[in-house]
Amino acid sequence: MQYDPDFITFMAEFFSHFALAQVTLCAILLFPLRKQNPSIGLFILLMICASGYLLSSLLSPQPYTALGWLTLVLLNALPGVFWLVSLSVFGDHTLLRRWQYVVASLTMVVPLLSALIEVLFAVTLEDYVAIHGLLKYGMLALELVLISHALVIAITYWRDDLVQERRYIRGGVIAVSALYIIAVIALEQVLKVQWHGLNIVISASLAALTTAINVLLFQLKESSLFETVKPQEVVAQEKAAQPRKTQELAKVVESMAQDKLYRQDGITISELAKHLAIHEYKLRNLINQELGYRNFNDFLNYYRIKEVTECLSSSEFDHLPVLTLALESGFRSLSSFNKAFKNTHGITPTAFRKQAS
Repeated sequence: MQYDPDFITFMAEFFSHFALAQVTLCAILLFPLRKQNPSIGLFILLMICASGYLLSSLLSPQPYTALGWLTLVLLNALPGVFWLVSLSVFGDHTLLRRWQYVVASLTMVVPLLSALIEVLFAVTLEDYVAIHGLLKYGMLALELVLISHALVIAITYWRDDLVQERRYIRGGVIAVSALYIIAVIALEQVLKVQWHGLNIVISASLAALTTAINVLLFQLKESSLFETVKPQEVVAQEKAAQPRKTQELAKVVESMAQDKLYRQDGITISELAKHLAIHEYKLRNLINQELGYRNFNDFLNYYRIKEVTECLSSSEFDHLPVLTLALESGFRSLSSFNKAFKNTHGITPTAFRKQAS
């Protein structure tokens, strides 16, 4: 089969320009909303990094020029920023930690330092095979680990979101984007596939992906991917509002308050729905709309923290370590318990016990 190189180049550039327009539009439209949620700012940065990747393929900038340095930074920062976005989107009520930013920055910092060393000391690291191989394949491995972890996060936590529309969009956007990045890295850097139509496939897939993201972000509900931060007075009013008492809602509350099903290790919303003989979508609506919880883990942790708080406030349980109380209430680790407890009370469990004694 004959390939027309000019046609292949034209189509690849067409789709790349189209994708560049989409990521630019996404960043511009999201910019006014950046203060509403930290995830939005990270997503804007992700779109900027994606534009750097597209510019590098369209312009093929010369190294050590202004454009060359810019595309080098943006292109290599892309995997790390994507990882941060996945962490932030699926945990938008928690702050990312400093070490996570440090790890994410390595995909950009290490190649940048390597390039600076070559310029400042007039050396070519490719001449040092061991060092060059360590840097090249070490960074490649780190990129694949970060993107794969983002995919695992999407698959693991997407069901915890109680809003069905947002759950599918979040899981779809992160999972499909992660698979795309992994495929591109594998084809271009690992396997080094030499196929004439590969550029068209990659650019067309990216154009379709960015278009789909824009459609999901701006034609559906505003909170489909990002949850905007509500004013404190609105949150207080929602918490103070009494849920409508229905038989199904009473069963949900009773399963927690009396049956203490939150103690079951690894209980899922589907398992709870089967236990209560309620359709899963109905249970999600009850917990989200009637009880006001954003995700299933928050719902479970409310009762777990409540139980541990009562135990820490009672001298009857002074002989039991905090870890024992945490595990018996359903937490899987002390770190996750400490984090949830501090988010609720503002102090550590140990400090709370001392104050209560």
